Amino acid sequence: MSALLMAIFIRGMDYEETLALTEAMAYSGERHTFPKCVDKHSTGGVGDKISLTSLPIVAACGAPVAKLSGRGLGTTGGTIDKLESIPGFSFELPEERMRKQVEEVGLAITEAGNLAPADRAIYALRDTTGTVDSLPLIGSSIVSKKAATGTGYLLYDVKSGSGAFMKTANEARELAELLVHLSESLQIEASALITAMDEPLGNAVGNALEVRESVRFLQGEASPADLSEKSRTVAAQLLQLKDTQEPEDAVERAISSGAAYEKFAEFVAAQGGDPKTLENIPVSKEVREVVSPKTGHIARFGALGIGRAAVLLGAGRDKKEDKIDPGAGVEVLVKAGDKVEEDQPVARLYGERNAKIAEELVLEALEISDTPVQRPPVILGSLENGYGWRPTTSSQ
Repeated sequence: MSALLMAIFIRGMDYEETLALTEAMAYSGERHTFPKCVDKHSTGGVGDKISLTSLPIVAACGAPVAKLSGRGLGTTGGTIDKLESIPGFSFELPEERMRKQVEEVGLAITEAGNLAPADRAIYALRDTTGTVDSLPLIGSSIVSKKAATGTGYLLYDVKSGSGAFMKTANEARELAELLVHLSESLQIEASALITAMDEPLGNAVGNALEVRESVRFLQGEASPADLSEKSRTVAAQLLQLKDTQEPEDAVERAISSGAAYEKFAEFVAAQGGDPKTLENIPVSKEVREVVSPKTGHIARFGALGIGRAAVLLGAGRDKKEDKIDPGAGVEVLVKAGDKVEEDQPVARLYGERNAKIAEELVLEALEISDTPVQRPPVILGSLENGYGWRPTTSSQ
């Protein structure tokens, strides 16, 4: 198998070969069937809590959601880790229980379990053989798990930037095209967004911190502009896949009426969590403020540096066996384009581990310009099967 992976890494695969590998991995274990359900997949990023903010909106609008999620590794946070910071929350959902929850609640999230076990084996080998950075292997890994889940509608959120696996928009677009085409070949209606990941998404980076920020957004409170825009866009795109009429208006009604937050609380309760804790979810009591070294305009608050700081504080893992502190993380207080004064707080660090080193990483990630800086765009483009690539000029 190692020799095969090296051959694929060096020589690549054509589309038919990539599709055959994807199908083989998808059929290597159990398979679920949720043909009327929607799902989304993110290629990973710092502070990426969009599953928590967008999926309750979608479910509140009447589109059922059956989602397969994973744990975080390195600077990429995992939806499972975030939700497990809610007291009592469990991902142990056998297929029949998951099906019942989808029917009754409209939203269920579980781990891979015995779905696509060949992907797990190949993924572990890719790590040890240095073949992670291979487009056919990346695409087949992602789509095989989604095909095994059996959802009928799928939105890919492909990140681009310094804090993403794909560093350029062109690389992200190439991956997005492969993911959409593989999905369509496997009878999954799919589309993709290319989104920015040069800064953390929203302000919170860390499991309980991100749940807290998501709850505030779902309750209609003022939220970071990038989080608000992207959550609404992803929800509307998922509803559009289900042919919902006027999806943007439906999203706004779900938030303003309180239905989205009520759906999130119902979902948490269905999976064993205590919804009463959502409005006061516990975070670390050890808090350290980081202040700006000078006056100016925020040119960049680098996602990778913030993500590394959060991992050092205990919010993430460098190895799968590492233990995390659910209350640890970083809260950024400024974003690109903001004006900042000398000694103004720019971030808060939560956690008892490595606070001094984490502070140094945060300051290294902070770039301050003497001249005003325009806020960068959040959504870089979209890809719909049959319609092709659509660049956007969206900005906050």
